[in-house]
Amino acid sequence: MTTAAPERLRHTELVVGDPDQLRVTVAPAPMASLISLVVDALGGPRQGIAPPWISAVRRALPGDAAQAVTPMFDRTRAFLPDCLTPLGIDGAPVSEQLAELADLGPDQLATGVAQLMPGDPPRQWRAALRRPRHWLGLYVQVLAAAWHAYGPIWQQSTTLRTRETERIGAASVTGTLDVLLSSLSTRVRYHEQTVYLSDRLPYRVELGARPITLVPLVSGSGASVFNLDEPDRVWLGYPVPGLARLGRERVDRTTDSLTLLVGPLRAAILRVLERPTTMGRLADHLDAGRSTATYHCDQLAMAGLVARERRGREVRIGRTLRGDALVDLMS
Repeated sequence: MTTAAPERLRHTELVVGDPDQLRVTVAPAPMASLISLVVDALGGPRQGIAPPWISAVRRALPGDAAQAVTPMFDRTRAFLPDCLTPLGIDGAPVSEQLAELADLGPDQLATGVAQLMPGDPPRQWRAALRRPRHWLGLYVQVLAAAWHAYGPIWQQSTTLRTRETERIGAASVTGTLDVLLSSLSTRVRYHEQTVYLSDRLPYRVELGARPITLVPLVSGSGASVFNLDEPDRVWLGYPVPGLARLGRERVDRTTDSLTLLVGPLRAAILRVLERPTTMGRLADHLDAGRSTATYHCDQLAMAGLVARERRGREVRIGRTLRGDALVDLMS
């Protein structure tokens, strides 16, 4: 798994083909969120995690173990072999995943590092490879201590994660998976049957017949992890919607279907655009900055829900026929 600093990113391309033929599942994967949080807490790329969560994890970490793991991260990137990131997409409890990590052999660690970083291992990994069992024990201590601090937060997120599962289900049954993919996060965008994922080392891959497993992350607003190389599926990790409200207020379970699918601001835009208007008037109506309104309209345009049209000196934006149909369906 590679986690990188957003400001240095380009985009990896996942060509998904006809969105009506996509198979999408959702997986609760606490280890994915836990590792994202630990990366941030130990000096890796910032994930946009709430400072109280970072403080709680740092207080829980054993000092010697944290010192052994910290060199693997810096502010621009965090390299962890796949063998060290068992994300539990298949539902295995965190305790079982930690036990599997503790049972890793020295050869498995060496092979994992070599696959991620061909050639001579980087300096920070050499000490770990000289005493692999000792280092693996320290790594498991870090994750176990972090989970002790983070576990209650994960439990508090149950309602948010359930609501996200409902959103994904609604998109699946209404033929709007492309709309869903365009609204996962600011580091993911969808355009013309391709998902673009922020990445420092971009590449291009075809989805083929594989399903997509979506992994809502309960860590930070900037968290983004993915694996496109597994033979039987790809998985995408992104911030669960509503993360900023976690622990601060009750999650509203009465949200309408359109808002559930595309988010409150984009739902408001679609409703306002029953009649075309200018971007300035739209921003005023939403009580939002023009750049904010433009960004969200651009995302809706990529999903084919709105379009711009020049009328004399004015450029107006309005709903497309597809946008009209979506609003009607979800109302």
